[in-house]
Amino acid sequence: MMWLLCLVLAPAATGLLHYQRLRTRVMNGHSCSMRMNPTSFKDTDYTITEYPRPSLRRVPNAPVVDFDDAFQAKAREMLSIMYEAKGVGLAAPQIGVNENVFVYNPSDSKNMERVVCNPAITKYSDEVIVEEEGCLSLRSDECAGQVARSAWIEAAYENELGQKLRRRLKDFEARVFQHEYDHLRGILCYDRFPPEDREAAQANIDKLLGLYMEDDARAEPDAEMMTQMQPRPLSARHMPPLEIESEDEAKEDDAPTKAGFGGAKKGGFGMGGGGGKGIGKKKKEKKKKPKVRDGARSGNPKFKTSGKTPYANRK
Repeated sequence: MMWLLCLVLAPAATGLLHYQRLRTRVMNGHSCSMRMNPTSFKDTDYTITEYPRPSLRRVPNAPVVDFDDAFQAKAREMLSIMYEAKGVGLAAPQIGVNENVFVYNPSDSKNMERVVCNPAITKYSDEVIVEEEGCLSLRSDECAGQVARSAWIEAAYENELGQKLRRRLKDFEARVFQHEYDHLRGILCYDRFPPEDREAAQANIDKLLGLYMEDDARAEPDAEMMTQMQPRPLSARHMPPLEIESEDEAKEDDAPTKAGFGGAKKGGFGMGGGGGKGIGKKKKEKKKKPKVRDGARSGNPKFKTSGKTPYANRK
């Protein structure tokens, strides 16, 4: 009878292992809740590479040279893994492949999915927006923290066909692009956290370090890549100024937002916080309409005739 019971329960147990939540007790007595990635994905042998595996820190990554059928298949597998893991982006080092490519989709539409090869961010806006980010390779809902990203960027890259593109990206898409671009430079969002968030996430980081049994762990990023990070990591948590909002603004804040950074938690690096705060953003000044001078009363040709006064039609 016991063997029959095991036979019935085995498939259910296997399914739970593919996507589970692991709760453990850490040294300081606080509960540590870790979101585990699926152990396998449909129609692929790739799995998500987790911290501190060396492929996440290895630089430089090999450029994509051949845009052949094999590469097309790999790009499709990456997109499939991204969707199945409920992420919004996935870089090649996150599946253990050190190549200069990542995929992303900042929306709910397949029309917005992108394959980005050999990218370079050529310009960062001075204005930065602070929002919370997490990461599939850190596999933890609790390992999230504030990250400052440029509000817009200009980027050059090749698509999956090898066609060269130059684009200006803004808002959420710019944030996703910057996050995945960091992966190709051996940088994790954790490296950008302010000290308070790093301290809060340390228990989960220690847990991941403890689970990795090999002797080639790479806990820290390349020192040169760290010095080149743009924008610079926050030196302290960003506290938005206290503002009194109107009833209309309150209604807008209560409106449902898209999943990812702007609402429901996703398995990728979108941990809510859709109302990111802009830093360095200048207020728009109202343009004043210049007064039109009545040129009929002046010999100066720079003065225009308004046609609105009794003197306007005098010759």
